[in-house]
Amino acid sequence: MKRTETKSVKLRGIVPLSVIVSILLFVLPFMETKIMSWYAEKSYDHDMKLTINLSEQGDEFDGFGCSSCWWSQIAGNGENAEEIAKLLYSEEGLGLNIYRYNIGAGSADNFKDTIWDPWRRSESFYVYDYETETGYYDFTRDANAQAFLDLCLSYGCIDTVVLFANSPHYSMTVNNKTYGNENWWTCNIAEENYEAYAEYFLTITEYFIEKGVPVKYISPINEPNWSWGQASVNQGQEGCFYSSEEIYGVYRAFAKEMAERNMEGVLLSGPESGEIGHRTYEWFEYMYNDPEIRPYLGNLSYHSYWSDNNVQNKIGLGNWIEEKITDLPVEMSEWCHLPCESPIDSIDGAILQARVMANDINFTHVDSWTAWVGVNGIGIGADGKEYSDGLLVATDGNISDIKIPMRYYAVAHFSKFIPVGSKVVETEKNIYDYIEERDNEGNIIEANYITNVVSFLTPDGKVVTVITNEGEDREVKFKVDRDDMTVYTTTQEKQLEETYSGSVKKIVIPAKSITTVVFE
Repeated sequence: MKRTETKSVKLRGIVPLSVIVSILLFVLPFMETKIMSWYAEKSYDHDMKLTINLSEQGDEFDGFGCSSCWWSQIAGNGENAEEIAKLLYSEEGLGLNIYRYNIGAGSADNFKDTIWDPWRRSESFYVYDYETETGYYDFTRDANAQAFLDLCLSYGCIDTVVLFANSPHYSMTVNNKTYGNENWWTCNIAEENYEAYAEYFLTITEYFIEKGVPVKYISPINEPNWSWGQASVNQGQEGCFYSSEEIYGVYRAFAKEMAERNMEGVLLSGPESGEIGHRTYEWFEYMYNDPEIRPYLGNLSYHSYWSDNNVQNKIGLGNWIEEKITDLPVEMSEWCHLPCESPIDSIDGAILQARVMANDINFTHVDSWTAWVGVNGIGIGADGKEYSDGLLVATDGNISDIKIPMRYYAVAHFSKFIPVGSKVVETEKNIYDYIEERDNEGNIIEANYITNVVSFLTPDGKVVTVITNEGEDREVKFKVDRDDMTVYTTTQEKQLEETYSGSVKKIVIPAKSITTVVFE
């Protein structure tokens, strides 16, 4: 007792309050993480109860899609074009309703370009003559990509086509190439060519509209935050860096040209920030409030890269959007597993795909979700396994054969059951399974939920709940105003398999699985 009293007196007399406060401020973040992890482990021991509150509804959801960039110009005249189109854009397949068509900058036509990957070279509808410095439009070009779009449209699922460009046409760029500039982080289109770029893009847009293609959005800038290299370096793809003011200048030029053409039914999308951080907040706020851009702005868009393991990035952006962007859709217009760390036949790739989709929908409150490429090539890793980030995987450069990776089924758990016009509804979990890890400086290394749950109310009154479980087997019971349910499950062994149909009851969600429950 005497020792304890003496030690207590010494602590009070010698250690200043400021020092104690400093120590607490330093250790609290780590204590908080350990407490949350302990609480998560304890709460995860219980059954999970999901309460679906249909009175709390979000905006109408605009659907799911993918980009046809870099592969449709090959697949469009292939023997299996119909198989690919059905897998992606028919009700038999994913039933995607959003189609992103790349307006190529002409890297396949330009002898100055040195893009090394033949898949990533694009034909342009604008044919340019260096000697006369003049050009003309030829809409028979990019024929295979056009044929593939027409084929996909024939299945009746597509209601939204987005025309997007990675770079202005090479005849309009500073270095006459479709990527980079002589210096890092400099825009490759001069201000005096903004108007020409808008005229060129909108002339192509009008061609597609007259053809009967349901073009709803045009996106003239893609991932403006990256440098896209120097002209002296061989490049992997078309791309163009833009500063904030250069972004706004291009969009004002497009808005002006759209007004002069009296275009109806088509709106601007953008600026397709390459990640949630950087200047996404700044760009969104400026474009949303700019009096010249806003009347022609249909949505704001970002890419969900580099936040796969940090849900706090998405929560932060979502909270900000709810406060600042009150009456304009926000779209997640591009994501793939980057770098791709899961073999195509691993459930891990599907789990990550579903996690990202659920978090963008739940926490960033996006109005649509679009994957990057529908088809990509295959690579063999150091472990001898096959890797690819496409929704479908081509086994050769001619896309003569394809494989269906596990991530395809992750997308199917959403797109096959959640039609356009569905609304996100509030889903409460009775457990706290948030896990967070920080480094020695307090920076987040990983922040995610063991289970991610998102629910929708469909236009025909069904309730659809998608559950991604990255932990062990878990019993789940539901509180929902519906009588019957059908359960679809994907695990390492099962691919979108119907595992139960009947009255609403408690079910077991398998470890490392994706489950879609349709309540009626």
